[in-house]
Amino acid sequence: MTHVHDPDAAPGTRGAPRAWPGRLLLAVALLWALFVAARAVLSGRWWAWNGIGLAPPVAHLLVPLALLALAALIRRGRRLAVGVALVSLLLGSWQTGLHPGALLRGQPAVPADALKVVNWNTFFWDEDSDTDDFYAYLKSHSADVYLLQEYQNRRGDEPAPIDDLARLRAEFPGYHLATEGEFLTLSRYPITSVRALRPQGLAPPDTSWADYWNIRVLRTDIDVDGRTLSLYNAHLPDLLNVDRNPLTPAYHRSVKQLSDRREIHFRALREDLDANEHPVVLAGDLNVLPGTGDLRWFDGLRDAAGLVGPVHPATFPVRGPALWRLDWAFVSPSVRLHRQSIEDPPAEHSTHKLIDLRLSLPAPANSAPPTEKDRP
Repeated sequence: MTHVHDPDAAPGTRGAPRAWPGRLLLAVALLWALFVAARAVLSGRWWAWNGIGLAPPVAHLLVPLALLALAALIRRGRRLAVGVALVSLLLGSWQTGLHPGALLRGQPAVPADALKVVNWNTFFWDEDSDTDDFYAYLKSHSADVYLLQEYQNRRGDEPAPIDDLARLRAEFPGYHLATEGEFLTLSRYPITSVRALRPQGLAPPDTSWADYWNIRVLRTDIDVDGRTLSLYNAHLPDLLNVDRNPLTPAYHRSVKQLSDRREIHFRALREDLDANEHPVVLAGDLNVLPGTGDLRWFDGLRDAAGLVGPVHPATFPVRGPALWRLDWAFVSPSVRLHRQSIEDPPAEHSTHKLIDLRLSLPAPANSAPPTEKDRP
């Protein structure tokens, strides 16, 4: 006897397409959509989310696309799953950290007199690399300004201060130096003011080096041909301690303590920015992820990567694919951006990529308008 398959057979009859793949796909799609919606609402606003929402931002594109691809392979029960996947793709589109507009920009011209600002988390300075190679790499960028974090080494499991100023002055003759805590700012232009932000209300330091705990931003004002530029060199506290077991109460206490500390430093930074009338360049390892509520603290500044950067400006880690953007550069609206590039340093030097920023400052406010004699 010949068996003829009936495509319209009732569920559960022999030869009917199985329903469980569609149901499983729908369940996964719903869970992912809930995750994306929760991230949009809770990230940067509820401390517990800091220990949950660390999926690579690009997953907000890749996961819905994978769900849609799987739906194409399922014959039954896929319509609702496709709808949910499309909703999660829409909700997560601004959380991906991607800047597709960069594909249309091309490579903009950079004026010859543009400032070159380099930002880099050096990851314990030259601790794990050849010192000569480390300095050669730094000098190879020939930047007008270097904003460097983790100017430090380790003593046991704790960060420890270092004093490499003699070597720095020999390697960077003519540069002006400012250092506080783990921060080092180098400038070809004169430094007119240095101030480490030391907010009130922090918990007692849990490291023997108090400045490592208390200072998360170093502000340095420089004189660029008669114009003051404020440089904010920042390394904000981590979102979580990766060395702790997430199944223990100690892990969640640590996440809460870090969140409280982050907010205090964020508020101090915001207050200083609000009181500052000078053009600003703020860069560093901010431990902030794209599309999260933490970005509200930088309102009024422009994200350099979003305007002149690459499509995927991820900066961490250096080994393997960079999946997270932890390092950022922001500028005032009056600062003209030309280009931002992200570079892989030698892996022995750091786990973070280096940001190379090109920009121009606004003309001085008291500059006279051109006369007929000055006009071509």
